[in-house]
Amino acid sequence: MPAYKPALIWGIFFFALLLSGAVPAQNIKERLFHDAIAAREAANEKDAVHLAPASYTRAAKAYRNGERKFSEARSLERVQKDLDNAIKYFRQAELVAEIARQKLGTMLKARADAQTVDANQYSVREWKRAESLYSSALSANESGRGKNAKRRAADAIELYRQAELTAIKTIYLAETGLLIAKAGKQGVKRYAPQTLAKAKDLLKRAEIELTGNRYDTDLPRSLARQAKYEAQHAIYLAGYLQQAKRTGRSTESLILEWEAPLQQIAAAADINAGFDAGFGPPVQAMIAYIGNHRSSSHELGQQVADRDAEIIVLHGEITELQERLGGAASEQQNLQRRLMAQENLRRKVKQLESTFERQEAEVFRDANEIYIRLVGLSFASGSADIHAENFRLLTKVEDAIQVFPNSRVIIEGHTDSYGADETNLSLSEQRAASVRQYLLVQMEMSPEQVEAVGYGETRPVANNETLQGRARNRRIDVRIVPESDQVTDLAAVTFSGARSEP
Repeated sequence: MPAYKPALIWGIFFFALLLSGAVPAQNIKERLFHDAIAAREAANEKDAVHLAPASYTRAAKAYRNGERKFSEARSLERVQKDLDNAIKYFRQAELVAEIARQKLGTMLKARADAQTVDANQYSVREWKRAESLYSSALSANESGRGKNAKRRAADAIELYRQAELTAIKTIYLAETGLLIAKAGKQGVKRYAPQTLAKAKDLLKRAEIELTGNRYDTDLPRSLARQAKYEAQHAIYLAGYLQQAKRTGRSTESLILEWEAPLQQIAAAADINAGFDAGFGPPVQAMIAYIGNHRSSSHELGQQVADRDAEIIVLHGEITELQERLGGAASEQQNLQRRLMAQENLRRKVKQLESTFERQEAEVFRDANEIYIRLVGLSFASGSADIHAENFRLLTKVEDAIQVFPNSRVIIEGHTDSYGADETNLSLSEQRAASVRQYLLVQMEMSPEQVEAVGYGETRPVANNETLQGRARNRRIDVRIVPESDQVTDLAAVTFSGARSEP
């Protein structure tokens, strides 16, 4: 009798299963490809296809080979070998992409800023040269040549900024100038003088900023966009008011017309909007409604993630318990403790949320890590000094940290996009360090427990093009990382609430 190789036996068995229909091919494929698909999705989340092209290409090729061999009913051993390679290279690509984000973040931001204003269309030459250096920098980073990557990234940043400046001048300054000239011919100044004057002032400021500081394009770009918007706004307002005058409409009818959309928005939020005291009360009610729903969205998102994780754990535990009757009681107790820990963690975070007022901080969770976003912590412009008016808020932060004793605490500093990248990075680091030093002085924590890190303008949570968005981006995040065994023992921690101010 001939001696068949194991791979051949697997192939015959697998092919027989498919032909017999005993096990659907789709079910087998889902189980076999599950880990490789998960690795690919993790790499995609890090944008590894662009930031780690070589590793990602190798991974994708191995994955396609696995799919091809599976469709041809090859041996499971050969399919699994390709999938193992795919997993290996997808994970490698994910790691390389994360390193690129950390070390080449300024280049990535410069490229994104240039893309925002369509620099590839308005400054073709600089864009092509920058793209070549961009690819070279990523390639050098992927092959471990860090110094080479940084040098090429610096050259790419310079070219991206040049391309962005050219685009800004073409799209916004030139077009806005034409719009303002058009407004002058149409007599807009008579009907919308304030808006037109604002457009002119913003355009002038944008030109000054572009000339005076070519290394900070965020501010002039924002000013130029606002100038263009206000010019268009003035033309619209003038046309609207001219039409109202021609048709003999009263001021009252115009105000009632503009109240109607606010009433519709309020109705969608189930708010009864009354304007007998002006626009203020209904607008504040709608802002509060949006804020509450943002907080609920954070909480619901985390609950869904928790439930998904629990389902995975439960499936695994059930399978193990069915296979091993011995020790089943112990396994069940461990599972129950983990589920209780998750519920206790949710309860603690809920208690922290009630401690801070909405204008002071937002509290949310990412897996087992707790974030306290200090929206109410303010610094003077360009300063990292903590003032007395912030002591009450920071005292609440101390209480929050004590809910999770022996945890690691990471103070993260962030800025908006106005100002040079390097200046913003330095300022965010200094502010995070100030908060760290304050907590170390006030609390009995070892310096090793508390870390300070600055991210500058690289991690916005809101739109930098609006005043409110920039205010949200200028923030300190306090990140609490409990020890892994502490998460299980959360039920033993008692939250005392905020202390009175010393």
